[in-house]
Amino acid sequence: MKNKRIAILGAGGLGVCTALELANRGYTVDVYEENNAPVKKASYVQEGKIHLGLIYAMDRDFHTAKEMINGALHFISYLKRWVEINPEDIISTPFHYGVHTGSLMSPEEVSAHYQRCSDYFAEARKHFKKDYLDLFESLEVSRLANSQIGDIANPEYMSAVFQTTEYAVEPRIISKKLTEAIDSHPNINLFLNTKVTAVSEQGNSLKVHFLRDSKEDSESYSEVINATWNGLLAIDKTMGIEPPQKWSHRYKFGNKIFIPLKADDLPSLTIVQGPFGDTVNFKDRGLFMSWYPVGRTGWSEDYRAPEWDSQYSEEERMEVFEKSLAKIALRIPKLSKLKFEPKDISPVGGVIYAHGNKDVDSAESKLHTRSEVGMRSFGNYHTVNTGKYTIIPLLAVTIANQITGKSLN
Repeated sequence: MKNKRIAILGAGGLGVCTALELANRGYTVDVYEENNAPVKKASYVQEGKIHLGLIYAMDRDFHTAKEMINGALHFISYLKRWVEINPEDIISTPFHYGVHTGSLMSPEEVSAHYQRCSDYFAEARKHFKKDYLDLFESLEVSRLANSQIGDIANPEYMSAVFQTTEYAVEPRIISKKLTEAIDSHPNINLFLNTKVTAVSEQGNSLKVHFLRDSKEDSESYSEVINATWNGLLAIDKTMGIEPPQKWSHRYKFGNKIFIPLKADDLPSLTIVQGPFGDTVNFKDRGLFMSWYPVGRTGWSEDYRAPEWDSQYSEEERMEVFEKSLAKIALRIPKLSKLKFEPKDISPVGGVIYAHGNKDVDSAESKLHTRSEVGMRSFGNYHTVNTGKYTIIPLLAVTIANQITGKSLN
């Protein structure tokens, strides 16, 4: 079995973690990436929150919250299968949740959901025998008194604020460690600047067609795992595979400001429930900031998202940053007090693929859920909807178990 050739399409977070898991089990893996470096897109430019289901209160069936909590409990312990990492060095300050005026849910509704998340966390932790981020034994959520809201956010915009023990990790540090791991692994061949255009059946094997140095070429494999993101549906289509439901690609800015912060300088705050934004305080490593109504600049329902990254000049990116900052600083006044220079700002964006083609300002939007994720297999071709950063390590091990037919814990 270990002599069979395995190809992974896409060297994002999921593709790299899956490759490392298979390689550690003795398999040789070829990884194809159309960009010039691994783990530099969606798994690099986002806020890095390791979700405990809190933001997915609109999923009344609670499936998404369970998916996130299960993934979160495995995140660091499974990541340690492939890299050395100390979670205390990369976590943010704990998150607050602010219920915005005009929210799709009332403070009482989200409070009931948060209690449900806390209860399920306790069940899942007991079942898996794992701590959150290898540090925390419980999910604590408490509502601040109205007199305390002003310490975190502008009361003119918030009807309630909750304090939680949910955290983010700095994704750029994890990206660096995963890149070093895949670059040095003897069982992994990484092909950068190589765009996969199609996959076709060839007897009992699969042929991966790709474009490299403006030349078309192909290689045959026993198993192919499509772990791309904005290319997922287009490659699936070449195999005659359609998405299970309506979908959308979005381009969202996740701005970073690289200035050292103290814990009290800025809250880590997610504003709910709808098209709002968040801030993340990574202490010495700076902060993340996004405001969805300004920062969600692209929307596509094509099989492949446009090449949004190349469509924005530096001036246009700074304009998105400045407009986002102005809007979210009205809600989080401490943002206005921070001092930084243009050189400290990284106004980057990334593609988000998700089921659903109504935006998050609609209560009926499928974008409020992330439970229909994971791998679909069609013979020896496997296509993966990653869903969220939180579940990547658990999903990578699950995929490796299914590919190899053996579970290694």
